[in-house]
Amino acid sequence: MEVEISGERISRVISVHETPRGRFLGGKDFFLAPGFIDIQVNGFAGIDFNHPAFDGDDLLLACKALLRTGVTRFCPTLITGSRERLSRSIGQILKACAKHPLVRSMVLGIHIEGPYIAAENGPRGAHSKVYVSDPDWDEFLALCELSNGLLRIVTIAPERPGALEFIGRASKAGLVVAIGHCAPETEDIDAAVEAGAALSTHLGNAAHKMLPRHANYIQKQISHDGLMASIICDGNHLPDYFVQNLIRAKGKNRIILVTDAMAAAAAPIGRYTLGDLEVVVGEERVVRLPGTLYLAGSALTLDEAVSNCARFARISLASAIKMVTVNPAKLFDEIGGVLEPDERADLVLFRVSNQRIQIEQVFLAGQLVFSTN
Repeated sequence: MEVEISGERISRVISVHETPRGRFLGGKDFFLAPGFIDIQVNGFAGIDFNHPAFDGDDLLLACKALLRTGVTRFCPTLITGSRERLSRSIGQILKACAKHPLVRSMVLGIHIEGPYIAAENGPRGAHSKVYVSDPDWDEFLALCELSNGLLRIVTIAPERPGALEFIGRASKAGLVVAIGHCAPETEDIDAAVEAGAALSTHLGNAAHKMLPRHANYIQKQISHDGLMASIICDGNHLPDYFVQNLIRAKGKNRIILVTDAMAAAAAPIGRYTLGDLEVVVGEERVVRLPGTLYLAGSALTLDEAVSNCARFARISLASAIKMVTVNPAKLFDEIGGVLEPDERADLVLFRVSNQRIQIEQVFLAGQLVFSTN
């Protein structure tokens, strides 16, 4: 494939090749794809975006590390915490965007995951119960105003009092509303979509250990055509057969791969923080609350997620790559996630070895920003 770039934009796409397993971009040894998009990143490369002492300048280091995994746009994700901590992290992200052009080019928006989530064990996940609360539009609007429009996604439990009105307001304000960390009745899910919810956050996780066999909130979200679904393909959050079944049932066009990465991603094993929590990452690269089986984010990278998804679901890499490009772009008006004229020239050049993607070069807005050579 040949792509011509003029300034920050793609000006011309000359050829597209076909592979035996479907439409794909590339030549014999190298493949070209749009830049990857991750809408749920809590931290990366040793940097915790939720830490009370998070410094926005460190976001530049995280961005450079993300580029090595093919990510050219992402949503720094802030989990349940005090209003003061959320406000401070938002301020630091804004500072980094103002100071560093690279950060400004890569930050698609902020994802607020909580505090308007379920309080009970299981659906709450590793979020602090202390700060879980019912939706408060005035409180949330203050965070939106503080973000200067950078807050783009909010995850909420639709069964909480006032949630449906909140979803309607947030949707009308142009935000992507996701449901997650929740335990709704099936009618709550229908009502949430009717009010404007468009996404299920890391579907299949943050749920009760035991659920009714058929009538449950995971099955309902899978079946609902009004919801896209993000999933974590690290082999720990979801078994491979669940990923395969989910993609078959939901459809390839409604699945978004996310990492839910925290500071341990692209970093050594050891102890880390996730906001107010201490977590531990062992040899198996699973992030847990110390002494428990509770997962607390992941140490996954998005290039790994793509490779895993293709293998777990037995689909082509081309299909898996759409789940980190075309599909997440559907949530936002200003990006397409495709290699087409007039799109921003975010490109990932990679090769495939042993069913795994190896990133070779990354272009951001027409500029080479990472190369293995």
